[in-house]
Amino acid sequence: MTKNIVIVGAGFAGVMTARKLARQLSNKKEYQIVLIDEHPFFTYRTSLHEVATKRIEPSDVQFDLRQLFIHQKNVKIVTANVTAIDKTTKIAETSTGSVPFEKLVIATGGQADADTPGASEFGYTLWTLNDAVRLRSHIEETVRQAAIELDPVVKKTMLNMVIVGAGFTGVQLAGDLLDERKELAAANNLSEHDIKVTLIEAESDILRQLGQVNLANKAEAYLAKQGANVLKNTRVVQVKAHEIILSDGTIMPTETLMWAAGVKAKDTLDYYGLETNEQGRFFVDDYSRIVGQENIYAVGDVATYQELARTNPDDPTTGWTIQNVDGAVSGADTAVANLVFDLTGKGTKKRFKGRYNGFVVTVGAHYGVAFVRRHISLSGFLASEYKHWSNIGFLLTLGSFYQVFQYLLREFFRTPHQRTSTQGNSSNMGNTLWTVPLRLITGIYLMITGAAIGGGFGMLFAGVGVALFLGFFTSIAGFLTMLLSFVMMGMSFSISALLLPFVGIALMNGVGRSFGLDHWVMPWVMKTIGTYLNGESKSSYNDLNE
Repeated sequence: MTKNIVIVGAGFAGVMTARKLARQLSNKKEYQIVLIDEHPFFTYRTSLHEVATKRIEPSDVQFDLRQLFIHQKNVKIVTANVTAIDKTTKIAETSTGSVPFEKLVIATGGQADADTPGASEFGYTLWTLNDAVRLRSHIEETVRQAAIELDPVVKKTMLNMVIVGAGFTGVQLAGDLLDERKELAAANNLSEHDIKVTLIEAESDILRQLGQVNLANKAEAYLAKQGANVLKNTRVVQVKAHEIILSDGTIMPTETLMWAAGVKAKDTLDYYGLETNEQGRFFVDDYSRIVGQENIYAVGDVATYQELARTNPDDPTTGWTIQNVDGAVSGADTAVANLVFDLTGKGTKKRFKGRYNGFVVTVGAHYGVAFVRRHISLSGFLASEYKHWSNIGFLLTLGSFYQVFQYLLREFFRTPHQRTSTQGNSSNMGNTLWTVPLRLITGIYLMITGAAIGGGFGMLFAGVGVALFLGFFTSIAGFLTMLLSFVMMGMSFSISALLLPFVGIALMNGVGRSFGLDHWVMPWVMKTIGTYLNGESKSSYNDLNE
């Protein structure tokens, strides 16, 4: 009889636990991993601020769970809510039925802690994809309405954007909002400076989680240079429909209050009948098991553990697990090792050890600050690039080269409005129509050259020329053109041979999509490859009933 290891929650911790456990148990046919989540997709939460500010699309942070586990047949996906846990009979009750379990891993993540009066009613959080889409729509509509508003006081209120909380989420949201306001202003015939961005922080410094005051100061200076108003040592004590009240009594009018201050575990943890701390998280032991439970583990934002190596004996508030991706992955690694030992007797028991690779914060598309391994501090362009490398590294562990390819396209090569770390210079969102004549002339030139050369080399030249002329796989043909130019220079030096390498590079910009076969071929190829590698996606799953 097949035994279930049930994982509740498909966030960073849940997905990494399922992936690593599936590999470890791939040869154990008696076990299957059941991944349960209310959504059929994994959300790349660290990029939600980019969705909210229209830098990327919602689909760019949404990874279908079946596609993520298409090659791991021992992982079953169930789209459902878990409503109760029976620890005695070891059954998880869900909205689609009962699921028995041998071992249970709770990885349901957290939620925004908007407990200030009026914050949840009138404010906008940024924790889920729905939050990001809702905020994005609100910002666009509010600016559009403000542009046609005749009352100057109301207009000013509508164009005052306020972010509460200057941690990672708040600062990144502020940076991208400052970038986006250029486009918002242009689209609505406003001045960029009509749209105000205010960042409010209760503590004396922004980015306290970074642990580096010099980097936090650099980020603050960049925000100020871009026109943001940063208020520190300031609390929001009440949120109303059209204004907020600050701790010093100041009334700040706004129609857009974005809440990025505080995180807590999901309220639904009450369903499990297990003891939680004041933040709603489970206390876990050295092995990532919930304290007092032999068969139930907790990883990610729902787990809290005090690491002795990082704890100051004189300060009991120190040493607690950091609620970030590295902390989630560390918890997953610990739980997987111990689950495998419990189930198979192989390996050894593993005690939790947080492996934190550092912190990186982007402040818009063109600037960032980072504190990485071996105490290396980065700022500006290098920090922005490190953020990309960090994301790519995680995507490689999460999925495949296909996801990395899509990431590179959206972050570097198909990004509108110069919102890349290269100031838009790497993006091909420009009109490729103007390189069509160059493509046609180069194609004819290579065909004529091939006919003159003859033989095998001549056929290669002519073949590349035909591909360019027809606009068929032109990026590959452009690359081959660059290589063939070196052959021509070896045969005889000429101005045309000298220019041809640069022509080949220019033709790698996807020019075949303009008046070429690639206009139809490339979308079909990308869809076919994506389906072959990842399968078809669905709106919900229940693999246990299939």
